[in-house]
Amino acid sequence: MSANTHENDHVAAAPLGVPQIDAFWSDFSDQLASLETLEGAEFVEQANALLQPYAPELSIELEGRLKEPGGKLVITAHGNIEQFENVQALVRHAPQGLPYGVQAFRSRTLNPEFSMGMQGFELSCTDVLVAHYDAGGILGLQLSFGKDIPVDMQEHARHMAFILLDHVLGEWDFSVRVGPIEFAEPGEHVDGRQPLSLFPPIFDAFQRDTLGRSYDYPQQEHDRWISLEVRARGADEDEVPDLLTFHDSANALATRADLPHFITWRLPFSSQETLDSARDAHDALDAELRRLQRGIQAFARMEGMQSRTVAFYVDDPDYAMQLANQLGAEHAPGLKAELQVAYDPSWREYLGLYGAIHRHEREWTEDAA
Repeated sequence: MSANTHENDHVAAAPLGVPQIDAFWSDFSDQLASLETLEGAEFVEQANALLQPYAPELSIELEGRLKEPGGKLVITAHGNIEQFENVQALVRHAPQGLPYGVQAFRSRTLNPEFSMGMQGFELSCTDVLVAHYDAGGILGLQLSFGKDIPVDMQEHARHMAFILLDHVLGEWDFSVRVGPIEFAEPGEHVDGRQPLSLFPPIFDAFQRDTLGRSYDYPQQEHDRWISLEVRARGADEDEVPDLLTFHDSANALATRADLPHFITWRLPFSSQETLDSARDAHDALDAELRRLQRGIQAFARMEGMQSRTVAFYVDDPDYAMQLANQLGAEHAPGLKAELQVAYDPSWREYLGLYGAIHRHEREWTEDAA
């Protein structure tokens, strides 16, 4: 197989500041009345002319019709995951009272049985064949073609297949929830393949039934946590290990679009009393985020006998860090907190641990059998 990788590793783009976002929306609101006198295509063109000075990598698209119920402004990064944080920030700070809904990312196409032509070559969704598998807690794809592709058009056809996938699955699902992609060699047999046009319900069922992604918050009475001792490579056996407490049930929410920010909150301790204070502060943040359904704890790590770090996935990092500082001052005054935030829509930090833990579980089960 020749492998093409659908890359989820990325370096986030420079973030849009709130003043930039507010300035764009102010310009857009001021000119909306005149924009609505245009035809749909001209409306989109002029709206993007307003957006480009602030966010040149993003675009506005119109879903529905102007001045009709159900119309939406769709902010897209054209599948560039490096810009996804800016897409979500632009939508999060959209003004109230706009006559259109504002949506982050392109939706799935309503008709998955379409074709496209590029450079004199045509490819349809029925020509692209898809097989899927569990790639360690994320979906992997094996693609092939249902028609002969000339040798000099192979790379071009693969590029077109990516575009078709983006339209059929939607911008978020394709960019965030799909991991490795491989293309089969011409003539190579691939088990379980289906036309791309039939793939969306198969994709959804796999996310739900195989990967366990209900996208609903887990009920606390059924929560599953896993405790493990962790040592750095090459550490002495008599060295005190870290203790990792992993929230296995958080997998149900992994890659949820409104929980893309990964926050770690480290609190040092020097005694049982200060450890209890750190734990109380961490537990208070966990309880409040879950109560409001604005975040969930991913894991906690006791680092030797020096500090306790807890990781969360949250909707709004500014809100979560402000809340952490407030609860830290209330429950753990005097402890010097370290708060760090990263944009991690693919939940790489969590799923890396999840895949490793469950790989070992599978190995132990197979050994026992």
